[in-house]
Amino acid sequence: METEILSDDELAELTGYKSRAGQRRWLDRHHWVYIESRGKRPLVGRHYVRMKLGIIPVQHQALTPPAAAAWTPDFSRVN
Repeated sequence: METEILSDDELAELTGYKSRAGQRRWLDRHHWVYIESRGKRPLVGRHYVRMKLGIIPVQHQALTPPAAAAWTPDFSRVN
């Protein structure tokens, strides 16, 4: 079963580096988004990798903010 985050081996294969510092440098140089674990391991999402590699097309509609609510509750009578 695949996890949502790339494994250490997959990240090393993607970046060409086994060291975490080398992986972070590669990710930064290629403008990839990642977060770091407490141990400074770069965490890269599997879905993001597929989008960056062109396997899954980027859907710009999902990136737009949701529309404002059509109504708002009236709290003026709440004590």
